[in-house]
Amino acid sequence: MHQQTRIPPLTNDRWRQPRLRVDTDEEGLRHASWIELFFDLVFVVAIAELSHTLETHLSLIGFLQFAALFVPCWWAWTLFTFYADRYDTDDVVHRLLILSGMLAIIFLAANVHNAFNNGAIGFALAYVAMRSIVLMLYLRTVQYVSIARANLNLYLASYIPSTILWLASIAFGEPTRYILWAIAMTIELLTPIIGSRLLTGTPVHPSHLPERFGLLTLIVLGEEIVSVASTTAGGNWDLLPTIAAVFGFAIAACLWWLYFNFLETAVIIRGIRSVHVYNYGHLPIIMGLALVAVGTEHTIHEASHHVLSFGARWALCGGVALYMLSISVIWVTACRRNFSWLMVASVAIALTLAIFGGLLPPLGLQGLLFAMLAGKVSIEILKTKPTATREDEMIKIETRD
Repeated sequence: MHQQTRIPPLTNDRWRQPRLRVDTDEEGLRHASWIELFFDLVFVVAIAELSHTLETHLSLIGFLQFAALFVPCWWAWTLFTFYADRYDTDDVVHRLLILSGMLAIIFLAANVHNAFNNGAIGFALAYVAMRSIVLMLYLRTVQYVSIARANLNLYLASYIPSTILWLASIAFGEPTRYILWAIAMTIELLTPIIGSRLLTGTPVHPSHLPERFGLLTLIVLGEEIVSVASTTAGGNWDLLPTIAAVFGFAIAACLWWLYFNFLETAVIIRGIRSVHVYNYGHLPIIMGLALVAVGTEHTIHEASHHVLSFGARWALCGGVALYMLSISVIWVTACRRNFSWLMVASVAIALTLAIFGGLLPPLGLQGLLFAMLAGKVSIEILKTKPTATREDEMIKIETRD
């Protein structure tokens, strides 16, 4: 007699006790929940605000400030994502806390423009509020999942000193305030690495986490599409800016192709070291894409100039180089795949264009960058062999383990 497999409901229960949602037979191939997809929308706002801030300050100081603000915004997404990957319940309490976290991140994004001016206090308070909501999620979880106490202890190890520093920064002016921010973020970023031993009992989900990072990558790629559309909207459709817009979209398409050809189909090795590489390696990936979006917008505006401005050139070409390098590092280390000299060559070409691109007209520079990326995509298409699906690879890993 055929016995039907019981699938636990994920959306009908109003109240559900948290549980560890990895390494269980009933989970199988897991996808992002609706609340996770809704949650990602706030990062559309955050990244848009960060990009707009850089667009108006394309200088060395502007790049440094952009990077400094990008890290806490990305870390906010990471904290909620890793919690959901392990303990997401999608019940009423969980949803209310996630929605509260979304509101805190909206306030965080709203203060990005003036974070190094009169918006610093609002930025700091919004960040502390976001961190406190994640703490509430873990405090709820340890009541039902004993192994989650290790996650809570590790979180508290960074939350307490970091929160003290963020709140203390309100009482100080420049540059002490920003030094305290930097110290606080350093503590937060290093704590999971130093406390890796505490995370061995709570592994990540091998299908859910790559999907979440893939969705975040798509969100930031969308910023480049928005840059192309918004810059050309309402224009006179002059020839040079139109060609630059086409190149901009083509570059975004190549970057999308390379990411999902390399990383989306790769299964995370469950060792904590590879998880750290995969996680932290996505920071420069996302940052690089945001830089490319800003560089694309400026290239369209400057298409008729003799040369592309220094800041726009480094945003466009430097962003591509950062993106490609980060993918290569994750591919070799976290995914344990073969080293790619083609990827290294692509990084070198992008950096060469950033350094010497002042000798070329904007469309010539953009065209060479696209030609390099299109060539890399074409080579990948030609050499790609039929591969197993992620489900098949997961079965192979389970069997091997």
